[in-house]
Amino acid sequence: MSFLVTLLLALAFCGAVLGGAVYLGFLSLGGGAASTATSGPHASFSFLPATPTVPPTPSAPAASPTPTPLPVAGGTYVVQAGDSMSIIAVKLGVSLVALEQANPQVLPPDFIIHQDDVLNVPATPTSNPDQYVVQTGDNITSIASKYGIDATTLADFNPQVSDWNQIVPGEVLNIPKPGDTIPPEPSPSSTHR
Repeated sequence: MSFLVTLLLALAFCGAVLGGAVYLGFLSLGGGAASTATSGPHASFSFLPATPTVPPTPSAPAASPTPTPLPVAGGTYVVQAGDSMSIIAVKLGVSLVALEQANPQVLPPDFIIHQDDVLNVPATPTSNPDQYVVQTGDNITSIASKYGIDATTLADFNPQVSDWNQIVPGEVLNIPKPGDTIPPEPSPSSTHR
């Protein structure tokens, strides 16, 4: 690049910076009596003093969040971020069906809830609190190893899962305890009404 091109680019840059400074109010053109006597290219530049900014002071120190105790049976529960009906049922130790029945305002088939919704807690807890809500990244082997059981046993206690390669976060699985027996398979005749 030639010297002339470099010089022109530098002047253009300086003009843009100075023009921006004048536009934003960092520079003012003129300086009192001198500016009235001279005009044009002889005008003087002066920097405006910066206006000090005072950061806002907090009115009170932020309180650390305290864990919210779980409500008692027959009480209410406020939906938290990330909650679903199945997750809440597990947290509260109630069956999903009982939670759905206690909250007729949450409509099927999707049972959509939102943060800060208030749900009724069923009065009767589930007889089997040994359930697990599937999390992102879970698979049958990882869940079974968390509970020290065989993956086949976990599958046997969860006949509602049709494809173990396709479990999704939010699904509720039954976790067998030592001594539990595998629930019987429904017979084809019992499924027809």
